[in-house]
Amino acid sequence: MPDLGSDTVMASCYPSCSLYEQWEEHADELDLSKSQYMIRMVEAGRKQLNVDESAYTTNQELRQQLANLQNEVQRQRARTEDLERQLQQTTHADICSFIDENPGSTTPQIIQHIADSVPSRVAAQLDALEGTHLRREDGQYYLTENDDHESVLSDS
Repeated sequence: MPDLGSDTVMASCYPSCSLYEQWEEHADELDLSKSQYMIRMVEAGRKQLNVDESAYTTNQELRQQLANLQNEVQRQRARTEDLERQLQQTTHADICSFIDENPGSTTPQIIQHIADSVPSRVAAQLDALEGTHLRREDGQYYLTENDDHESVLSDS
């Protein structure tokens, strides 16, 4: 911060009397001459302007990030709704098919049928994932190299 020295020039301003008195009091509190006080306050104000400009840039960046995140949330909601619809259609079709083959089925019978079909559905899913997303070693499954659960979600 520049101080008074031999390489200076005169600069003046014309504050109101009350404002000048406030500056004087504040300069005294800070143990600065009025000239040093004004120089430091002007420099502090200039730095604040730079902060405000960067805050504006940051606000723009934050708005863009917010818009991007809102788009991503919207995309994920649509994906979730699509998956729920697929699951519902699969379950509906399975129940209707079971009832078509077994007219007059009771709720416990339908529940048991769905429960009984889970292992074969899981086995079919594991078969579909094996090699691309999963590897099997000694009867245990692991994600393949360079794969994570997010890539599985984007494939389905």
